[in-house]
Amino acid sequence: MNNFDIHSLITTVDNLIFSYTGENLDDVQSEILEGVINHQKYTEIAKSHHRSEKYVKDVAGKLWKTLSEILGEEVNKANLRSSLRRYYYNVSHNFNVINPVQINKGHICNQLPENQLQKPNIAEEYKLEIATELMKEGLTVEQIARVLKLPLELVKEQLEKPKSPN
Repeated sequence: MNNFDIHSLITTVDNLIFSYTGENLDDVQSEILEGVINHQKYTEIAKSHHRSEKYVKDVAGKLWKTLSEILGEEVNKANLRSSLRRYYYNVSHNFNVINPVQINKGHICNQLPENQLQKPNIAEEYKLEIATELMKEGLTVEQIARVLKLPLELVKEQLEKPKSPN
């Protein structure tokens, strides 16, 4: 892979993670992705970026866990490329994506009608009810999304809904 492709892939992963967590990749996560794409071992990644191997492994483990949640399959160093390839293949074939314009829970949608977007499951609905209370406690939307482990856009939608009288 050339440098442009690598940075394009890292940007794509960054966008996926941001749409899910409300946070961008940090430098270490980007370095890990670049190293893994270039078939480097954690030892090599750590050495070339002046970090400990243990730290790189810890950060990588958390990154793979987040990507696993987003992509809906176990992601690790060995299958990163194929997992991302499958994800984009499935997304493009399930939604006939030409110009992706909305990301909802890590799924790219092409201006689908509201009723065709993926609906939250029961656990998500419960968490979304809690979001309003957390906002009253002073948490930001990004913090709420991170704490509840929900996509940022889903939390924003919930908090923007008009309140119904009880």
